[in-house]
Amino acid sequence: MKLDTFKKIVIASLSAAVLNLIAAIGYILTLPEQVPTHFDDKLVCNGYGSRWTGLLMPAGFLIMFGLTLLIYSFSKNKQKNLHIMRLVALLCTAIFVVVTWFVLFMMRSDVKLGEVLSKQFWWVFPVLYGAVFLIIGNYLPTVRQNKVLGYRTPWTLNNTQCWKLTHQLAGKLAVITGLLTLIAGLVMKAAGVESMAAYMVITFASLAVVVLVPMVYSSFHRAD
Repeated sequence: MKLDTFKKIVIASLSAAVLNLIAAIGYILTLPEQVPTHFDDKLVCNGYGSRWTGLLMPAGFLIMFGLTLLIYSFSKNKQKNLHIMRLVALLCTAIFVVVTWFVLFMMRSDVKLGEVLSKQFWWVFPVLYGAVFLIIGNYLPTVRQNKVLGYRTPWTLNNTQCWKLTHQLAGKLAVITGLLTLIAGLVMKAAGVESMAAYMVITFASLAVVVLVPMVYSSFHRAD
């Protein structure tokens, strides 16, 4: 991918993030001053707060995304992984827009303290996670050695073969756990599971496998 194409994607993603922030501000202005901001694992409202807490997600994403792109712009090997950065930019933008409005729509609910939110949304998290990692898993083996993207352990950064083996394993794990998590989320939804904790456990357990296993694996191939 040409660098100019990547710049266009970055501009488009940042523009989408800015528009998302502006739209969120406009939506928040239509909310009451105090809104439901916290629910337990049964979706019982147990916390109220300022409507402006809804800005944390879109504003935080814009800052984090901007800093990531700034750091990446100083990477010596940035042209090697332009296809990955394109994917990351598009996926991150899409995910944070979805999560932003998920949170804002929950704030719109009229539930009072102690009341249960009638609509169940938690199944979206494992399904979204699974779909994202199915996509990322297919790209991980193609990530070239760099200091910004991928599994950057002392061993992968100092050993090209270790980097390659680690990302090949990570790609397979991401696809497998992503598929299993997606299916589990849909099955639990169909079975009527309503516990937030259950959905979060399978999501974060899968995430832990994809993050930690390749990092440990890389330590066994540091001398390859």
